[in-house]
Amino acid sequence: MSSQPPYGYPGGSQGYQGGGYPPPPPPPTTGQTKVLNLQYNLAALLCYIPTCCCLINIVPCILWFATEPRENKFLRFHALQGLFLAGIWIIVWVIFTFLSLAMGVSIRMMPGSDMASAGGGLLIILIRACIGIVLLIVHIVAMVKANQGQMWKLPIIGDLAEKNA
Repeated sequence: MSSQPPYGYPGGSQGYQGGGYPPPPPPPTTGQTKVLNLQYNLAALLCYIPTCCCLINIVPCILWFATEPRENKFLRFHALQGLFLAGIWIIVWVIFTFLSLAMGVSIRMMPGSDMASAGGGLLIILIRACIGIVLLIVHIVAMVKANQGQMWKLPIIGDLAEKNA
């Protein structure tokens, strides 16, 4: 037997010095919401239902943000981030709707430009589909992280949600 301490723990009064396995993540927050008595992680998951589903995620976001106390940073953060994510989805939808309408109207005014209309419309449809798929993936990842009890922040809206939660 050697006199070396186990791997990753030097022993003595020095404490944890790195190496080995990292410390486990904090346990998910527990408790129940004031309104529907849902667990916090399930309530946070509902804030990220994809916005393409009739904007139904806005209802739990507003409900949790309005009814949960300020001390519940976890649920308030996810409610705000879900609202901001829904807002981004709506803004993208409006922009692409106006783009497709503008291209359709402006190209129809020029005679003999059916090919340009088809190509421009196809390009808008492809870009819109790619952005929609990315936003759907972000919603799904956010749902999984919220259900695991993690405060997963999106780049810009996550900071805003954390500051205002």
